[in-house]
Amino acid sequence: CNLKPTSRPLTPAPLRNIANLFALSMLARARGAALLLLQACTMAALTNKPTLHYFGILGRGEPIRMTFAAAGVAFDETPIDFASMKAEAGTSTSLFGQAPMLDVEGVRLSQMSAIMKYVAAASKPALLGGDTPLARASVDMLMNSVDDLYLKYIDCVYGQQLSDEGKEKLWAAHYAISSATERNGGAHLSYLVGYLKRSGGPFLCGPSCTIADIFFYFTLEAFCRDQCFGGKVCETYPELSAYMSACAAVPGLKERLADPARAALDFNGNGQG
Repeated sequence: CNLKPTSRPLTPAPLRNIANLFALSMLARARGAALLLLQACTMAALTNKPTLHYFGILGRGEPIRMTFAAAGVAFDETPIDFASMKAEAGTSTSLFGQAPMLDVEGVRLSQMSAIMKYVAAASKPALLGGDTPLARASVDMLMNSVDDLYLKYIDCVYGQQLSDEGKEKLWAAHYAISSATERNGGAHLSYLVGYLKRSGGPFLCGPSCTIADIFFYFTLEAFCRDQCFGGKVCETYPELSAYMSACAAVPGLKERLADPARAALDFNGNGQG
């Protein structure tokens, strides 16, 4: 018979086994290196804490601090010099010439709502309201609606020094039940209370606390202070008493609210409110 030689000699079985073992060894080493790299990255993420840049007041920095607390995330904080912030406005150091700002993952973020969303998404996504686009859009909607009302309060704080006349006009336009159907720029406390009622509570979106609740609770704190409207808020909208109690009991948030360092901070930069 005519046997044609193979194109290459057969590798003896012992050598094939050695080659296989070598390949497996190299694969194991590669996987081990990848695991070590992942562990290193994880440790770096844990040790390189985010840094919040803000003034030594509550203000717009406080809802961010509260979000960190509710998410169980440690962070550092560096005070901001107002003159430097304005002098560097529009640069990578002072993106929009305002605070708060957050340094994280080698990037500087600005805008309170964006920072709150980042903290929630990175550490506790449940604070965003859910996994669906609609659920998260609902929380975004509430954040904007709360901010509409908060800005009316801020205008009174800085524009009118929370004068009695200023507070009277503010209440009449944006808090009194009788003005809910009048022109008010979409900013009225009754709208948020109505949303809370329809949700079935105890929070704005139902059974779970979100960043919208954190922001709303903070604004209610401001409205209910003696320098602003005091007990008049919950007397007019009694549902808010139970709502604020539910928010104040949220793990992490509860501890932040009880922090003596928090109590020592002024609410606003001009000492009003």
